[in-house]
Amino acid sequence: MKKKNIFTFSIFIALLGIAVGCKNSNDPVASDSATSVVTLSVGFSKVGSNTSFSKTAVIDSMRIDSIVAVFQRIKFESHIESATIDTAGKDTTETENELNYTFKGPFIIHLRDSNSVSFANQTLPAGTYTGIKFKIHTFHKGEKYEDSDEHNHRMVAANNDSMMGYSIAVWGKIKQNGIWVPFAYKTNIEVEFKLKGNFTIAVSTNSVNMALRFNTGDWFKDLNTGALLDPTNTSKQNQELINQAIKKSFEKGRGGKDSNNDGHPDDY
Repeated sequence: MKKKNIFTFSIFIALLGIAVGCKNSNDPVASDSATSVVTLSVGFSKVGSNTSFSKTAVIDSMRIDSIVAVFQRIKFESHIESATIDTAGKDTTETENELNYTFKGPFIIHLRDSNSVSFANQTLPAGTYTGIKFKIHTFHKGEKYEDSDEHNHRMVAANNDSMMGYSIAVWGKIKQNGIWVPFAYKTNIEVEFKLKGNFTIAVSTNSVNMALRFNTGDWFKDLNTGALLDPTNTSKQNQELINQAIKKSFEKGRGGKDSNNDGHPDDY
């Protein structure tokens, strides 16, 4: 019987299946390699209430209290380039073999105050992976999904109506003219990203942690000027600037093995 091993894969967001077939050099592992159980978990470190951004006439600081992000198709790849793939809401083609080592989802991931949030388990072939591809996904009615709350023994509603039609939601407060004003920002962006990193899954009896890290403190900053963008401003231009900033944050993400379990990839 083949040996199975448990691995932990963590996603850290800073707020501010078995492969079969041919055995060519592009395959992550040979078909007779051992499989491993990979546990996906997510962790976040949040922006505090004293975080300041570039000032505008009426806005000088922001506090982010919680985030929900919907991920889909977290795919381990053996040959990868750091590049953004904007799907414009359209799914890319995945072969049956590729789906065997893809965490399909969608996964509804909740950020509150936890350092690590587990959200999925799946069997993957051991081997050398040089990066991952993942998608920010708009949640649709009737989709079967996995919820991070269920993996962390929280009470969760039978549905996620609050995220219907959205991929990312952010709740917090923004300081306007000296007064903290609550806000809720939601977007339905759909984008795929590729990140390089050392995601090697070795045959071992010990658990191996993997980590992704993104700086979401830049989600509400103008990419050109660095000025704070007002999430309560519903103009199309302002919303597009925020969405561009969110996409850029994911594009600049980092990932890889996290041997000391500190939430940061070893190579950074």
